[in-house]
Amino acid sequence: MKKQMLPQGTKRLIVSLALSGTLFSASSNAVPFDTCPSKAYLFQSNPVQVYGVNLVTGSTSLLQSDTGMNVNINGVGFDFDNRYIYGYDTSNKRIVRLGSDFQAEVVNTSGLPTDHTFYVGDVYESVYYLYRTGKGLFTIDISPLASDSSAVLPVNRVTTRAVVSLTDFAFHPSDGKLYGVDNGSGALYSFNASTGQETYIGDTGETGTFGAGYFDVDGYYYVSRNQDGQIYRIDLSPGNAANIAAGIVPAVKFADGPNSNQNDGARCANAPVIDEDSNIDFGDAPESYSTKLADNGPRHELDGSTWLGSGEPDGEQDGRYNNLADDEVGNDDENGVGFVTAVEPGLDSIVRVNASTTGYLSAWIDWNQDGDFADAGEQIFTDESLSAGNNDLVFTADINALVGTTWSRFRFSQQTGLDYFGGSTSGEVEDHALTVTGDGITVRYYPNATGYATVAFEDNWPYTTDYDMNDVVVRYRVTEILKNDQVVKSKIDGYLGAVGASYHNGFAIRLKGVNRDDIDSATTRQIQNGETLASSGLELISNEAIIIITNDTSTFKVDGCDFHRTLSSCAQQEDVQLNFTVHVNYNSGTTTGLMSMPYDPFIFATDNTYHGDGFTEPGRKWEVHLPNYEPTEQFDADMFAGLGVDVSNSNTGVYFKTAQNLPWALLINDEWEWPLEYIDLVVAYPQFATYAESSGENAQNWFESQYATPGKCYVP
Repeated sequence: MKKQMLPQGTKRLIVSLALSGTLFSASSNAVPFDTCPSKAYLFQSNPVQVYGVNLVTGSTSLLQSDTGMNVNINGVGFDFDNRYIYGYDTSNKRIVRLGSDFQAEVVNTSGLPTDHTFYVGDVYESVYYLYRTGKGLFTIDISPLASDSSAVLPVNRVTTRAVVSLTDFAFHPSDGKLYGVDNGSGALYSFNASTGQETYIGDTGETGTFGAGYFDVDGYYYVSRNQDGQIYRIDLSPGNAANIAAGIVPAVKFADGPNSNQNDGARCANAPVIDEDSNIDFGDAPESYSTKLADNGPRHELDGSTWLGSGEPDGEQDGRYNNLADDEVGNDDENGVGFVTAVEPGLDSIVRVNASTTGYLSAWIDWNQDGDFADAGEQIFTDESLSAGNNDLVFTADINALVGTTWSRFRFSQQTGLDYFGGSTSGEVEDHALTVTGDGITVRYYPNATGYATVAFEDNWPYTTDYDMNDVVVRYRVTEILKNDQVVKSKIDGYLGAVGASYHNGFAIRLKGVNRDDIDSATTRQIQNGETLASSGLELISNEAIIIITNDTSTFKVDGCDFHRTLSSCAQQEDVQLNFTVHVNYNSGTTTGLMSMPYDPFIFATDNTYHGDGFTEPGRKWEVHLPNYEPTEQFDADMFAGLGVDVSNSNTGVYFKTAQNLPWALLINDEWEWPLEYIDLVVAYPQFATYAESSGENAQNWFESQYATPGKCYVP
């Protein structure tokens, strides 16, 4: 936006004001804000008090009760260029500004109307905009204050047209327009900053006095209603352009803020709404359950006393919609909820909830497995009062609940009235998968209902070379649902723990004893990183039932890191890059000879990639399985012709082992810590040699962390 030119005669006016003794001098000691803060600022009451508002959770804190002036300040806006807040002193009809200490100082102006006050204002590109219904839109170029804090700033009337009833407006950070909600109708308007012309956008669906409005850097518009303090969010982000053009701009309740009067809001619109040092806990169910902040997912501001489980949760930047929850990053804080009994349609069940203190619990279960908690009957607890410690709560499963795996959400807070989405000023949210069983239905798990097993591979087969056993590491668990003792569904979920390989390897799981035609391809599906894939991963070139998780684990290495989560020095590797859930449904009436859990996890060479001397881009012909697990039909049996140190022999049922019983793959029924890059397995776990040489008879607990060599294993 171009800066306003001083009108002719301004110089003479300034001289006249100075000679008459009415020229104010703004303090040159005012300290601007250090940064563009994420916090929103709420000015209210007379004398004015300044509050900080966390738009994500709705929590408020009093920042300044004495601005140095016994006045009301309204129409506030944040100047991003020089980092001051500008406002209108309604008591004395003058302009003021405040720095980081929220001490108000007078700004000299000329031509400021004296026949009315202003309650609506904002700052954009060093121009302060003021609006009054029936009076017009006014601008003040505040850029001269950057070099002269005593400069006199002319007030320019852009237009006398001002027909929308506003109590605040705010500038969009990217399109340069002002936006405000009409108090009477709840209609959203945009305003051309150059002409003041208003444009009707659409109905927000909410009415009231919206005394404070704020934008964030992504283009979301937040408005706070005076009567009840509720904070609503309107999606005006660039990605929502089609809905905006169609007038679909609902105001969605976002958080519960403070009741207000004589108020206005200011915020640096170029800042995100969450600080880097977030103290907010988010959910972690799949995407469809409203988990991310963009979807108005559940979030709780950590208050230091209210949480679920054994310890306080850690702060997060956003929700993590995957089967990992958030335990793989930060603290293991998803341990406050456990289902004590089976969950069966129409029957009573018990869930044990561990609370740090007294508070209120609300919870939901997706009975119809449609990917949300919005259906009737899906809220199982509403503001249930909890005491500190374990609370055994009884609920009745919906009589029409579908059998199978679904999701639950538990929210614990000092607040009541929480929904499955939205912000809270205290507590924690935990999302948990659970399995609904029915008549003749039983469930079994590997290694258990909540833990993971670890499968680790060395990809130099048929040679051992560095033998660090971290070339591909996957943690996974299996849930089987049986009806009349026949497996009708398998659920496999897990994540890629590490990629310490230079070669390119795929990872798959064979359901040995099951043919591909035994699988119900219409309902079998695979979810990765919260999104359902177009293909379930069922390998079409094989008659056996083989689920491909990824054709190339190397694609999940982080830029700048040669390996993934095998080097302590590459901090970027801390985040898991691939998590997966596979729902395998068997055709009705199929009698399978499905092998026992954990099935047959294996790696294979990625097509068209080099995989060591002696192999010419072998692709699916090259595989590594657990010891004594035979390869799939895609394997080239000629590779068992005495290559390297492998002693596989199909006649004796020996596969993928050396003469010293060293395998190329390990399965450990625990969340094992694998060796660092280039650290031999025997160096990291000295007792493994004894275990292998004794064919597993001795040192059976060799893999426990207490037997690891300090500093030789990767610890997330």
